[in-house]
Amino acid sequence: MDVAIHLIAGLILTAILVAIALIDLGRQIIPDALNAALAVSGFCFQLVTQRADAPMQVFIAASTLAVFWALRRGHFLLTGRIGLGLGDVKMLAAAALWINPLLLPVLLFIASAGALLFVGGQVVTTGPAAARARVPFGPFIALGLGCSWALEQFVGLNLGLL
Repeated sequence: MDVAIHLIAGLILTAILVAIALIDLGRQIIPDALNAALAVSGFCFQLVTQRADAPMQVFIAASTLAVFWALRRGHFLLTGRIGLGLGDVKMLAAAALWINPLLLPVLLFIASAGALLFVGGQVVTTGPAAARARVPFGPFIALGLGCSWALEQFVGLNLGLL
């Protein structure tokens, strides 16, 4: 039964992350409905697999939302530009419901490294102007979440905070 739960959860997570990545790549927006689906499915996954830890996961998700909203707002106040979309902020909070809180830095590292490699590739292939272009971050958050969740579930990289 445990394998079935993880397989079903993995399929649901993959479907939501692929939808987010494709829409964000095409329209540079992450629909609220998909962020809500990511959050609800993550919370349900926690209830099924680690019911006692679910309240802590909600607290971590709310804290993640607050921290990244503050970073977004601070960047805007300093530069006058939006550097992190509100959909990205919501997605990071929803992602926090899926993984151990100590894996959030892993998610962020994978997402940031992926985005930097993407922009670097764009600069090499199209020129320096690509470095100033808007880049949707949702696909990279999706990559980071997918990798972090898989590490925790299938490789056993559970860092034991909860």
